[in-house]
Amino acid sequence: MNEKSDQPQRFADATLEKLLAFCVEPRSLEDIAAELGVEASNDLQDWLESLAFAGKLQRQKGKRYQVVSVRAAVGMYRRSRGYGKPGGFVVPRDGRILTIDIPTGLEEGAQDGDLVLAGYKEGRGGRRDGDKRERLSGRVLSIVDSRPNEAAGILEYSYSGQARVRLEGYNLPRYAYLQPHETHHTKAGTVVRVKLHRKPDSKGRTRAELLGSIGSIDNPQHDLDNLIALFGFPGDFDPDALREAQALPAHPDPEEFEGRVDLRELPIITIDPKDAEDHDDAISIEQLEDGRTRLGVHIADVSHYISPGSALDEDARFRATSVYLPGKLIPMLPSELSAGLCSLHDSVDRLALSCLMVFDQAGVLQRREIVQSVLRVRRYLTYEEVLPVLEGKGSCGDETVDKLLVDGRKLADLLLQLRLKRGAMMLEIPRPHVIVDKAGLATSVEPEHHDIAHNLIEEFMLICNEAVANFLLERGLPYIGRVHPAPDEDAVDDFEEFCDELKINPPDWDKPGGVQAFLDDVKTRPGFQAIHFALLRSMARATYHAGPEEHFALALDKYVHFTSPIRRYPDTLTHQVLTEYLGVGGVLRWEREATGLAWADGSNGPAGKPKRDGKRIPGFERWEFSLPHIAAHCTERSIRADKGELAADQIKVLRLLLPRIGEAMQGTVISIAGNSVIVQLDELMAEGYVEFSELTDGWVDVHKFWVHYETGAGVRKVMLGDRMEVEISNIDLGSRSMRLTPLGSFAQQPTWSRGRQKQDRRRKPERRKRKRR
Repeated sequence: MNEKSDQPQRFADATLEKLLAFCVEPRSLEDIAAELGVEASNDLQDWLESLAFAGKLQRQKGKRYQVVSVRAAVGMYRRSRGYGKPGGFVVPRDGRILTIDIPTGLEEGAQDGDLVLAGYKEGRGGRRDGDKRERLSGRVLSIVDSRPNEAAGILEYSYSGQARVRLEGYNLPRYAYLQPHETHHTKAGTVVRVKLHRKPDSKGRTRAELLGSIGSIDNPQHDLDNLIALFGFPGDFDPDALREAQALPAHPDPEEFEGRVDLRELPIITIDPKDAEDHDDAISIEQLEDGRTRLGVHIADVSHYISPGSALDEDARFRATSVYLPGKLIPMLPSELSAGLCSLHDSVDRLALSCLMVFDQAGVLQRREIVQSVLRVRRYLTYEEVLPVLEGKGSCGDETVDKLLVDGRKLADLLLQLRLKRGAMMLEIPRPHVIVDKAGLATSVEPEHHDIAHNLIEEFMLICNEAVANFLLERGLPYIGRVHPAPDEDAVDDFEEFCDELKINPPDWDKPGGVQAFLDDVKTRPGFQAIHFALLRSMARATYHAGPEEHFALALDKYVHFTSPIRRYPDTLTHQVLTEYLGVGGVLRWEREATGLAWADGSNGPAGKPKRDGKRIPGFERWEFSLPHIAAHCTERSIRADKGELAADQIKVLRLLLPRIGEAMQGTVISIAGNSVIVQLDELMAEGYVEFSELTDGWVDVHKFWVHYETGAGVRKVMLGDRMEVEISNIDLGSRSMRLTPLGSFAQQPTWSRGRQKQDRRRKPERRKRKRR
């Protein structure tokens, strides 16, 4: 979708070529800075570190860097488990190689959970059944990032009394072992904090030292504190950052309005969930005399208060995202900003960055500009208040706001149609919204809503983020893009096999709108959401990337996060770049004329302003160095937040089901994972697992989306979308899992092949070459 060859070479791309040629021998930071003609700054250091994380550079002694000259990959080092399995292995992050086996003595001091650079040789090892990727042999070249020195986990005891801590986290060993006398009779099931030693014990296992207890997994009032510790979410704000926030005034000074576009007379509203704690986006709709519509998306100007390099900026970058747990918010910014100066409350003056967009009567974007503004929100509304107005069934008590909403729905509907027409897709994956009382105990579970009120805001935020991405790219400004790669060929073939099993036509991947047409076609099928789950599993995860890349789900070749600077650091950084460019503070003020009402396609405007050609504007090169490192960090923090939020929902839902162990329930198969079938119950949208051993005592043939297994009555199959009656047999709060026993037709039937080895009867179709869009 995005042809890089048509765009100017980015500063960092050209500099990278020069750097790699220079670092054939180990080079210091100062040597590299001199060669590149730049300052030996922290930004340059960040860039070099990001190249080390990517496996392009290798750290050497004396804080020097050298180009990697052998076949190598960056991945997580894991110690081999089980008797007769010395050494360890590396799981490369890019997924091209299955594993790299590391024999004993070639670990170079790497410990379980370290991120390492591993060299390897082609043609060694073998392949796992059903996996094309090779299992190779190699050695650790260097440690890219050591695992944390401290962690939290759940205390367990073996039958012999051996104490160990079960840890969570992609960069942690699965278990750390304590000496019996160190536990001080702490009960099993207690979440504890431990110090991890680099030197393993006599059995090669990770040694730990108990630092303290946090809470019991059996106590529901400890749930959130336990999860915050287990996932390593940040606690108190950095003292310097807090002092900077507390020194800010309660309201902006009128002198700060100078040079800003005054929008205080414009009807502007916010629409948020009723339990929202931050309000950083607002909208306005104007009908112009020529029949066109002007949409304003107004975002709190966080960058006015958080300058690059400040303590607030450093702490926000470290946190990278806010985390939303049931009944608790872990904010990215102190409340003085997130709930004060940068929260768009009604009837108060606030500073903002406003993206003003003009659309024709067909909903096509014609013009847009981004300005620094001052505004005053007219009404704060919830989705529940807005929905009756949009449906024509009620009023919010203000005729002006009612008209704004009705006009807004018309525009949002047009934007949605155009988005789907160009090839965007809308997956319907229900997620539970847990309702808790004041004590933090779950009272009920509701599915997250996606009605026309939510759709209105979603469409406006999407078009705004796209417009900002184009604005930045036209001017050669650096930014962190939100990217979503297209499914790879293996994933496409697996999904098409799934469609063949269902006897439905697969998506036309090459045709714009083909995937969404497929989703529309299957909507009438029973259990259609399982098909959405299957398609989701075929997709890569969305990440952050320095610069423009494809966003497959949105069918865009460039997309940026701009609309949530209170809770996402990439948005904050986008604001900082725009603020420096717009130059109210005197920086690059000479460029201000170029930020007028430009045409959306970058062509000449009515005042004869030059077309923006994407060439680099002087003064922004320093951003290029730090962006790759920040993008990788924000991706990791975003994934961690998603997993923590999901875990919090899971444990709250499981607590509601504890009194119902032994009950029979109906559910739908939504996934195949490990040695289990994952079933989502109709009640509370809870997920549990049915082990293959509960289906059969014979052989099992596992596919990504279905399972064949042997029974006394012949071969049977269970696949995504199948309905299944199950009984809750056990709930483990420590692992946040629910074991289910199948009933009815899926109950186990004895076979005559007990003890037979598992067979793989899958037949992969020939790989079909297809054009990628």
